[in-house]
Amino acid sequence: MKKIIFSLLGAACLFVSCEDRLDIIQKGVISPENFYQTDDDAQNALNNLYQSFCLNIAGNEGIYVALPLLFNEAGDDMLAAGNMYGDNDFGAQINEFRYDSQNEVIRNAYWGLYGVIFDSNLVIDNIEPDTQVKKRVCAEARALRAWSHLMLTIGWDCPPLVDHILPADEKPSNYEGGHDGLLEWCAKEAEAAVADLDERSSPTDKVGASKVTKGFALTVAGKARLFKGDYAGAKNLLKQVINSKKYELVPTDRWADLFHLSGDLCEEMIFQANIVENAAIGTWSNKIQRTGWMFSQFWNWRTDKMASKPSFIGTDGWGGHSIRADFAERMLANDGDSPRRKATFLTEDEFLYEMEWNGTKDEGLTREQLEVSDKIGIKEPTGLYGFNNYFAHKFIYRAEDISHGNWGYKNFTIFRYAEVLLMYAEACAQTNDADGLQYLQEIQKRAGSNHISTALTMEEVKNEKGYEMWLEMVRFPDMVRWGDTDGVVNNGKNIPSTYDAFFADGESKHRHYVKFSNPNQGTTGFVKGKHEYFPFPFAATSINPNLKQNPSGE
Repeated sequence: MKKIIFSLLGAACLFVSCEDRLDIIQKGVISPENFYQTDDDAQNALNNLYQSFCLNIAGNEGIYVALPLLFNEAGDDMLAAGNMYGDNDFGAQINEFRYDSQNEVIRNAYWGLYGVIFDSNLVIDNIEPDTQVKKRVCAEARALRAWSHLMLTIGWDCPPLVDHILPADEKPSNYEGGHDGLLEWCAKEAEAAVADLDERSSPTDKVGASKVTKGFALTVAGKARLFKGDYAGAKNLLKQVINSKKYELVPTDRWADLFHLSGDLCEEMIFQANIVENAAIGTWSNKIQRTGWMFSQFWNWRTDKMASKPSFIGTDGWGGHSIRADFAERMLANDGDSPRRKATFLTEDEFLYEMEWNGTKDEGLTREQLEVSDKIGIKEPTGLYGFNNYFAHKFIYRAEDISHGNWGYKNFTIFRYAEVLLMYAEACAQTNDADGLQYLQEIQKRAGSNHISTALTMEEVKNEKGYEMWLEMVRFPDMVRWGDTDGVVNNGKNIPSTYDAFFADGESKHRHYVKFSNPNQGTTGFVKGKHEYFPFPFAATSINPNLKQNPSGE
């Protein structure tokens, strides 16, 4: 029988009474003093931590899967979109840098990471690592705690370090060691966990991609050292992941599958929040807190604005994002018609005439017939708000991703092997080490790109990482640490909408055109010295006077 732990934080003093009739022993609850004793107890506590991870990182109350919204929306390669101006505004605020400390995406991402830290500390504080099982359990918790602090440091500059269960009256301040000091702590914590962790048995080991392993801890430590500017240390750690031979890039023809159910736990995955095989998914109220429903709704196209539903799409959506035209054009020039590029976004011609529309399925229409068909195209006279005649394709849910009505259980990826290769290539470029070129080329060749680097430079690495890792939570943090923020200073201005002249203007053939609008009345766009880091949520600063607010929240 499984043991269930109930959080005791703040519960002990809810009621105080001298009446004996209130002193009732609660049945069926195991006290902390009697738990955490055996290997089974330790493993059950770890199972609870993984469940917490799914809820806090691949879920989140209100805005589900807050981290990708937070770290992607602020980048220079995408635009917020939706039904109209004001739709999905929680994301548009971030994209246009008009958020404040009460933005719900910022709040939920922040509390979600500290939620994982709390449950990690429950394990670490209460389990004595006196057996191999307990050592491994504590090591997995330490690595997850290090990753959570790393994401907080990347996002909030100098958040509190919480390495133990806090008393109810403790109000932690910003880490006194500063940004680089906290990155160093993250690296050392992850490094210290490596010895007691399991290693993925092989690239085909699916279990090894759904749990914390040596490869995950080394990746956390390597990323922390890369962000700190310790390139030699980063190279050493990331090369260990490469040399382990436990991870491989999927073949070119499977690149698009990485972002769908068929790619879950594959050879390229270092760690995923495992939704599909999670036996504790539970009822509808729990399911909706996982990646499937809100994630697909936010990122999927608004097919209600189209003449018919493209046949590959599993469910309708809110059209919450689009790909920026300048980025799409750079990638098109770099990749051409590579499988990676076409899986990332579609051009106008591909959208209209290469994609299969349900209204034309099995009719065998020619190109000439499609050009005048009322069964394809953007039928909405007001166009697609936030779109600039390119159509993001990478995270649009396929039918395979929708396993229960209009929500599914696609896993949430934390790290994949391609990021390790690109981080290693960067560390090599920063130290004039030609060893990284082979791995940069490996990424490019796998993509089917028209461009294969002949020299290892930071410009080559930056460009390739942008193309390979689009919408994978890396672009904005990279922009900040590289000082490459010029591309977002005008965010929120000249917002595009794409129209189809066939429907909007009654023309005889489909033709897209773009109009720009400026609905924002206030100040928008990235301001240097202000927007490098997100504000601490008002919900945190309002109860903790020791937490110094970032400039973005002042």
